[in-house]
Amino acid sequence: MGLIGSRRVGAALFLLWLSGVGGAVAQSNLPPGSIPLDSVDSGDPGALVVRIDRLEDELRRANGQIEELQNQNLRLQDQFKRFREDVEFRLSGAKPSGGVAAPPPVALSEPPPVLKPRKGDAFDPALDPNAPGAPRVIGSTAPSAPLGAPLEIERPTPLGAAPKPADPPPTIVTSGLDFTDRPKEQFNSAVEAYKAGQYADAEAQLKAFLSTNSTHRLAPDAIFFLGETYLQRSRPREAAEQYLKLSTDFSRSTRAPDGMMRLGQSLAMLGNSEQACATFAEVGKRYPTASSQVKKTVEREMQKDHC
Repeated sequence: MGLIGSRRVGAALFLLWLSGVGGAVAQSNLPPGSIPLDSVDSGDPGALVVRIDRLEDELRRANGQIEELQNQNLRLQDQFKRFREDVEFRLSGAKPSGGVAAPPPVALSEPPPVLKPRKGDAFDPALDPNAPGAPRVIGSTAPSAPLGAPLEIERPTPLGAAPKPADPPPTIVTSGLDFTDRPKEQFNSAVEAYKAGQYADAEAQLKAFLSTNSTHRLAPDAIFFLGETYLQRSRPREAAEQYLKLSTDFSRSTRAPDGMMRLGQSLAMLGNSEQACATFAEVGKRYPTASSQVKKTVEREMQKDHC
């Protein structure tokens, strides 16, 4: 090989060396985010740093989503707490929590002057507080008397025969049976009395069941049917108390959506349209998987009450 051949071999080797160095430099100049994780050596410190940075970004995004969900949950709990306190206040007639107590009445040294009716007034409640139509304090009136015919309300689930026209006094016949150790039989007996239209009998049996089985798996159903016995006798205040207890103490039971729907109907019967609408709206929020019958009833009641 001559001098010219040696020079040509050396030039070829030099060009081959330059191409390898250039490729390595070009690969090293890529930004960390564009380096595929499966194409780098697992022992490369730079690749590990890129992988850790990406995992930290994913973790930060997940933590942000968790914090947002927690904040939404807290807001929902606070809204329901205020809603429950407001409903309990309207049902009990007591002053709300944190309210200022009314000052004690001041004894009058002289008898109050006799009010004279103003000209053109057909009725003045100040002259006769006990007259029909005069305002009453919530909770001070006696329970309403039973109706001669059942209320035209749709039950969440078919319950059997139509109720009797009148509600006779309780005449519970146990035939010497003791349901103390058999709560299921006691509950079934109360439900049969309800289906037969014996609402007073059913009420007494359900109260006896709940007095000794307040944590039984059938307790939510017993509270629901107890509210039904009041509602069928046109006693929506007592019924609302039972439905509110069901919606709060047993909010995860299968009867909870029916109870909240019935609570809205009871409030509407009491004239609390605003609270009734809020209750109907709460059914869809808290129980999105409620039965289609409950959802249809809620929609119909909201339209009827102009919610």
